[in-house]
Amino acid sequence: ICKWQPKKFKISLMKKKIIITLSRVFPVTHSRRGEPTGFANKLASGEKKHTIRSNYDLWNVNAEKMERGKFYLSIRQWSGRPYNSPQVEIAQRHNPIGVQPVELYYHADNDTITAKIDGREWLDADCYTLAKNDGLSVQDFKEWFFGKDPKEDKVFKGGIIHFTDLRY
Repeated sequence: ICKWQPKKFKISLMKKKIIITLSRVFPVTHSRRGEPTGFANKLASGEKKHTIRSNYDLWNVNAEKMERGKFYLSIRQWSGRPYNSPQVEIAQRHNPIGVQPVELYYHADNDTITAKIDGREWLDADCYTLAKNDGLSVQDFKEWFFGKDPKEDKVFKGGIIHFTDLRY
């Protein structure tokens, strides 16, 4: 007589994490290099509603993973120098994130920014809202994406990763 008993498997209900890091300080390429960005506090208070990244396709896939409910977002900062210090988790998002394609345009002739979000044109005045919701002033936002004193027109293409229900 064969006594067969099924193996007992533990089914993991744990969600997998998707990691995104926010800068704790302004990067070395920024005129405010080394100064605190305040992103952790702005995220906690709801002032930082999104972040903008160059890898739209990756974040679109990550948003789909979160939509299916098996993943959550771990928002982190480096404890010290980026890539040379441990990361510290500052928040988690278990609700799905939103991702929208964005193109930012710097116009050297009049020192302005325009944007195209989901194919819709935004003027420089609208970019104030975009910068504010990213946790930056317009000047810091401009420099973050286009460098100090750009002398020519530039384009940045990426995605807006929304931490809230806000969509443009």
